[in-house]
Amino acid sequence: MSTTSAHPGENRSSLAAFGKAFLTRYATVLLLVVLIIVFASLSNQFVTARNLQNILVVQTVVSCVAFAALFPLIVGEFDLSLGYLIGFVVMLGAYLGGAGFDASVVIPAMIVAGTGVGFLSGLLTVTFKISSFISTLGIGILLSGLTLSLSGGQVLFNGIPPFVLAIGQTSFVGLAVSVWFTLLIAVVLFYLLEQMPMGRKFYAVGGSERVAFLAGIKTKRVKVLAFTLAGLIVSIGGVFELGQSGAASAGFGPDLLLPGYAAAFLGVTTYKPGYFNVPGTLVAILLLAVGFNGLNLLGAPFWMQPIFNGLVLIIAVITARSEARQLKRG
Repeated sequence: MSTTSAHPGENRSSLAAFGKAFLTRYATVLLLVVLIIVFASLSNQFVTARNLQNILVVQTVVSCVAFAALFPLIVGEFDLSLGYLIGFVVMLGAYLGGAGFDASVVIPAMIVAGTGVGFLSGLLTVTFKISSFISTLGIGILLSGLTLSLSGGQVLFNGIPPFVLAIGQTSFVGLAVSVWFTLLIAVVLFYLLEQMPMGRKFYAVGGSERVAFLAGIKTKRVKVLAFTLAGLIVSIGGVFELGQSGAASAGFGPDLLLPGYAAAFLGVTTYKPGYFNVPGTLVAILLLAVGFNGLNLLGAPFWMQPIFNGLVLIIAVITARSEARQLKRG
């Protein structure tokens, strides 16, 4: 009798555990689906091809910032210069274009500049043992001054190379070229983090730098590489932004830091709960984009975007911490 009566309780317990695990792993995806259904039912403009294309195009730049933020986060650091860096890279490209240089000079210069700044951030953090909050914030403020200097207090739009504009404004098989490039970046980063030894080293350093060091991993090099890759990815996002807008403003960039980090932290709740990862970040980016786009179509005021992003970031950080604690207990 006792054995038989235990089965229903065990089944309910197993079902509850499965349901909790399912929600933990796919809560963000389910919320995204719910938001799409809600906004589609409230606004007939939401599901139009033009609006969906617009959502994807706008998020290419945010995606690059979020992907860039992943690498310092994975190794246990923060890079607060990313927003300033993308603004600087875009301004540099516009400045060089206005000076008469074509895409063969402008694009490499943007990539090298972004990668170099990322390397410098890592070097300052690791070599001089400066808190990444302080070192990257200092670099960000420095970059903001350089951006203002290049701009001369004006919006630069003359001389943007046609090839750069083509990257940002042309389509291929129904999607913008920049969207295809962003998907390609996501696939490459996913393979790097999930399949290559270097990806395992990133996660090992973030899990415990001391243990990773004792295991033979050159932790300082790994951290510098993480910051360098962040700079590289952000500079690619800068090329997308310059091509899409066809201009550079000194005020562009810092506002992208908040949604970028919100997506990175929210992504911890999806695909690999408790770990920063690319698929989860992609889902989170879409969630943020759909949320704000839907609110905008429903007539929400312009100041709702920072409030929405801020609330999502707070919820994401709390959830990420909760996931980390559960993993430690397990």
